[in-house]
Amino acid sequence: MSTVTQRIPNLFLGISQQPDTRKFPGQVRDSINAFPDYALGLLKRPGGKFISSLINANSGGRWFSILRDDQEKYVAQYADNIFRIWSLIDGSPRRVNMGSNTGVPGGCNQANLQPALADYNTARALTATRLTELNNAQSAYEEALEGQYSTVTALFQVNYNYPYGDIEQYIVSGILKNAAGIYTVKNNNSVVSVSASLPAGYALGSELTDEHPLLASQGYRIYQAALTVAATHTAGQLSTASTAMGTAQTNYNNAVSDEATKRSTYNTRLGNCAITTVPSNAYLKDATAADLEFLTLNDYTFVLNKKKVVVMKAATTAALPFQAMVVVTVVAYNSKYQIVLNGTTYSFTTPQDASAGVADTQTITSSLASSINGVSGFTAVAVGPGIYISRSTSFTIETRGSTQEDGIFAFQDQISTITRLPNQTKNGYKVKVTNSQDVDVDDMWVEFKTTNSQSYGPGVWEETTAPGITYELDELTMPHQLVRQSDGSFKFEPVTWEDRVVGDDETNPISSFVGSTISGIFFYRNRLGFLSNEAVVLSKAGDYFNFFVGTALTVSDDDPIDITASSTRPVSLNYVLQSSVGLVLYGQNDQFLLTTDSDILSPKTAKINTLSTYECESDVKAVPLGTTQAFISKTPLYTRVFELFEISNDRPPFMYEQSKPVPELIPSTVDSLISSPGLSIVSLGTKGASMLYQYKFLQDGEKRPAQSWYKWQLTGNLLDQFFDASTFYTVVTDGTKVQVLSYDLTQANEEGFLTLPTGEKTDVCLDWFDTNPYRTYTSGTDTTRVFLPFDHITGKTFTVMALGGFIGGSNDLSSQSVGAVLYPTVQGSAGAYYVDINGDYRGRDLIVGYLYNMEVELPKFYISKSDSDTASTDYTADLIIHRLNVSTGLSGPVTYQINITGIPTWSNVTNVTLPNNYALNNVNMQATANHVVPVYQRNENLGVTILGDTPFPVSILGLTWEGRYNNKFYKRV
Repeated sequence: MSTVTQRIPNLFLGISQQPDTRKFPGQVRDSINAFPDYALGLLKRPGGKFISSLINANSGGRWFSILRDDQEKYVAQYADNIFRIWSLIDGSPRRVNMGSNTGVPGGCNQANLQPALADYNTARALTATRLTELNNAQSAYEEALEGQYSTVTALFQVNYNYPYGDIEQYIVSGILKNAAGIYTVKNNNSVVSVSASLPAGYALGSELTDEHPLLASQGYRIYQAALTVAATHTAGQLSTASTAMGTAQTNYNNAVSDEATKRSTYNTRLGNCAITTVPSNAYLKDATAADLEFLTLNDYTFVLNKKKVVVMKAATTAALPFQAMVVVTVVAYNSKYQIVLNGTTYSFTTPQDASAGVADTQTITSSLASSINGVSGFTAVAVGPGIYISRSTSFTIETRGSTQEDGIFAFQDQISTITRLPNQTKNGYKVKVTNSQDVDVDDMWVEFKTTNSQSYGPGVWEETTAPGITYELDELTMPHQLVRQSDGSFKFEPVTWEDRVVGDDETNPISSFVGSTISGIFFYRNRLGFLSNEAVVLSKAGDYFNFFVGTALTVSDDDPIDITASSTRPVSLNYVLQSSVGLVLYGQNDQFLLTTDSDILSPKTAKINTLSTYECESDVKAVPLGTTQAFISKTPLYTRVFELFEISNDRPPFMYEQSKPVPELIPSTVDSLISSPGLSIVSLGTKGASMLYQYKFLQDGEKRPAQSWYKWQLTGNLLDQFFDASTFYTVVTDGTKVQVLSYDLTQANEEGFLTLPTGEKTDVCLDWFDTNPYRTYTSGTDTTRVFLPFDHITGKTFTVMALGGFIGGSNDLSSQSVGAVLYPTVQGSAGAYYVDINGDYRGRDLIVGYLYNMEVELPKFYISKSDSDTASTDYTADLIIHRLNVSTGLSGPVTYQINITGIPTWSNVTNVTLPNNYALNNVNMQATANHVVPVYQRNENLGVTILGDTPFPVSILGLTWEGRYNNKFYKRV
């Protein structure tokens, strides 16, 4: 039997659902509202800052974010057949013009809606400004009121030096009187005076000689310093401040009234644009939240309906007229030139020789044209060295004569080579150049364009489309776009997709997605891309709306790419992610890699290789994690998270199931998966639920020395979540309204509402927290009424933190200390909830929000050994735990909940503000501390939960346990 201690260096390894006997030191049973910061410890998660309630939002539909840049970022919703968009910076709404063919009623007047919205947003901003002005005016009044009278402050503080082998005490603030009657007066370690008399404003306070024997042994008598501070404000200043406060109150009341009026006007005009009936061919007709996908590129957000079948428009290119072209290439004397039309021969014979007359192409073509024109419905026009012949019905044609085989020839709708085409003919004449007789892919269609668009004459042949083929994508079945306008509004409209302008179905086929649905949209290598069944289709490079080739003559590097993935099982691609070696394509049962062996991605170099064969959830997109990618797979009850490592185009990737330590933690209902590669965080959630499941890791080269699973309990139900740089955002609902919250995940201590003497700063740990809301004061009852900036959530603990200083005061200790932490009862009704607190809190810094608890349930304690791969415990030994020593960083009060089998649960609350351990006016926190938790209980009977149940932060650095160990007389080998 021996007394032992074992150290758990940190709690960074997160939740593990393995038995406690197999857990690694640092793993826990449960971790709710915690956040592992690998420098600062296991923290209470940051509070959610209230940005705004979203006007006219509801809890249904599809939510998404538009993150253009720091000044242009929005949160948006599609519901009730319309888009709604709000600024992510202040929650102000934006106008969305739903365009045409969406069911917008005739009474919707966009020209009147925009100024109404601008007026409302201006009024909304003015209300916020007037509230700031009122708070400042109240602060000035309170300072003037407090400064009407002189005050007496008792100053006293001592400190110690520790020279080698000794201890010295010295006074920081207070008065020392020596045997000669000389007073030494100090204030904040500065000597005010050394004199036989006290300086002006100072008097002797309580004598503390007996309490400080070290100073007394030096011949001093020790006193508090009673410092009298004269009145700082006159009655006239108080009157002026009172008048200014009244004016600010009136201005605020007027602003609130005006905002309500402007909001009513805006809502009325917005209601005129409500869509109740959607056209049957509308792009978003019957689209559900799961059917929609969004892709933002600068000012354009592309909207994809994954259930819409893409079709071509019914219109076709014009059919060819009944026409032919006769070309004379060789002129000879005494030669007969014949044209046979429908079996009738038309001839012309040139003169015997030069002395008999002129023999040239003009003479030949003119004579033949004259003999044909008007006969049997034919029209013939001599054009240069040829004759253009047309008729209203079909006809046959052949030519004979000349002294050479091709001295005269004719063609109608096709010709063997482009070199035989004449340089003069009718404008708009179309012909197919067959090139190779046995191969269709080298065919091309050309059209003659005359100079200056004359009816007949010289010109050039240009590539064109075959007759009678579809050439237009139906834009009503293709992805649409939300476009930010110059006035800050948005417009929903079809995209103008490029038409097929050359070739036919062989040389320029329509894309694979036509006739099918599009399951994914993406941007890659300067091309817009679509997924459709097993096909990957990318637009022309730099020409995002063009999915047709520019020429049928050759394959160009910038031509569209249309390529398919194949497997032994049916392939249906759902989404993509970029990697350093190509584009990873995710199907339900397979993953593929679209890559190239060349520097240029082109139709000639693109290829798809099978990457892996893991099951993927089709409705939840994979996410990037820097150099790796994560995706989920579901079982009937739970969700598993996988990560692909070392994605390469010449070998299979490595795969690891990151959820292996928590196989039954994540429910199968999750439908939201996001990540922040910069923060190394993955977050999963279920829309309509309040729990988030997050995975965070520390990457050190190729190693991960720490990785954690933990849970966040949101205040409200999740509608959407996303990252923007180091800020995490949630869109939540309280059941009736929708709010946006932000969480600063950097945990930087340069900014914050609370300040320690050592200079550290931190924010409060409240959800929906807001600073300095509107408040009023009733002098008769000495009560301050604080109005909630949002509707109250039933069942949540509303908290008011009153800081020690006035609004806008300096960031000294007293102004940033906590004067009170209050949990008042919420009263009122929707739109006008409030709390009443005793005292005058006008002008004081107030922070309001909802309390949430951090809960970390520790496993049972065993003597354990571990390496990087395994952990072993001595679970057969007899172990009595005496106490816990918990090392904390920047923390407020911490509660240690002790659960002993057979005994009711009890709590050991460790406060920071212990006697002689905190400074005057300090906050209820310490930068570092060691908490001793007495237990004395057998390890198998003991359960310990660490609680952070106040608005202050908590940082758990590590812990040790001490106890008595008995190996029952068996030696461990």
